Amino acid sequence: VFAKLTQKHPDAGGPYTHTRRVFGDTLGFLMAWGYWTTAWSSNAAIGLTFASYLSHFVPILSESPYLTFITAASLIWGTTLINCTTLKNVGIIQVFTVIVKLTPLIVIGLIGPFYIKFDNFFPLKLDGNMSNLQTIMVAASLTMWAFTGLESATVPATSIKNPEKTIPRATIFGTSLGALIYIATTIVLFGLIPAAELQHSAAPFVDAATRLFGPIMAPVIGCCVLISVFGGLNGWILFVGQIPLSMAKDGLFPKIFNRTNKKGIPVFGLIFSSSLTTILLGLNLDKSLVDQFNTIILVGALLSLFAYLLTAFSAIKSGFQEGYLTIKLMIAIILGSAYVFSALVGAGIEIILICGIAYLVGLPIYWMSRPRKAQAIDQKV
Repeated sequence: VFAKLTQKHPDAGGPYTHTRRVFGDTLGFLMAWGYWTTAWSSNAAIGLTFASYLSHFVPILSESPYLTFITAASLIWGTTLINCTTLKNVGIIQVFTVIVKLTPLIVIGLIGPFYIKFDNFFPLKLDGNMSNLQTIMVAASLTMWAFTGLESATVPATSIKNPEKTIPRATIFGTSLGALIYIATTIVLFGLIPAAELQHSAAPFVDAATRLFGPIMAPVIGCCVLISVFGGLNGWILFVGQIPLSMAKDGLFPKIFNRTNKKGIPVFGLIFSSSLTTILLGLNLDKSLVDQFNTIILVGALLSLFAYLLTAFSAIKSGFQEGYLTIKLMIAIILGSAYVFSALVGAGIEIILICGIAYLVGLPIYWMSRPRKAQAIDQKV
């Protein structure tokens, strides 16, 4: 769906502009607000992932929530500073970290199947209070977070050569490759590590490497994962500055977010967003690492799901109006929307309420920014 929308509107620039173009300012703002909240809240989860894997080398991290907070916050602000330099630096780091990221995934995915113990796959679920359907729905919500960002290539559309060709290819190929690697490595992890042990593991890939290669190889895999996590955070930090910048340019967000430095970097937006991420980390200090991670990613996943759903509706309306709503695209929209609804149900009422509150918080900002919207239109006229 994202690939098709970008092909038809290569200058749009992601979910926000697609939704706003089709449904107007209000839904466009809510889309961008939820998407932005997803980005900066997900950065907290990525920071926690880094601290979690680092705890394999520095065990005290798993015992001290304050040291975990300091580690995650330091990583967040380090990548924020990188993003305050140039977009080229961010791109170079992304290429390097993706290569490093794929190495342990491919190694474990290729060698691991020969050491799988099928008894480790059972029991299929450990929570006896949940039905099979409930378990699948919860898993769908958590799994979606791993794919959050599949639309990332569509956001900086105006900065990419031949976006109508490059972005759809990158989106389809990147998502397909990610799915293949995720499925293969997940099967291997479940086959190598008993479920009762796996559910409490702070560094599952390190544990898997230890079982495959012994304790000598585990640190190498652990370092690769740490670099991978750093790269993921580096990419997401880019978006927490770009999203409010786009809204501010349209007069739908406070004017200060429209400020950029000489190199066009929205420094204030980056610093403000990372400050929110740091606050979110601090609010979860009383929880264990795994509990912190699960809560944060469920909120982030649900907010992104609302954004995806609005994009699907945008594709239906614009596709019908412009004559490109094919049967193939409609099937993709139906399947994607069905997944979104099942994941929403699986997340539970508590997480849905948190997301609802997150959207309500954004409405006053939208109402206060509306005079700027009218001013922006007058200036264009």
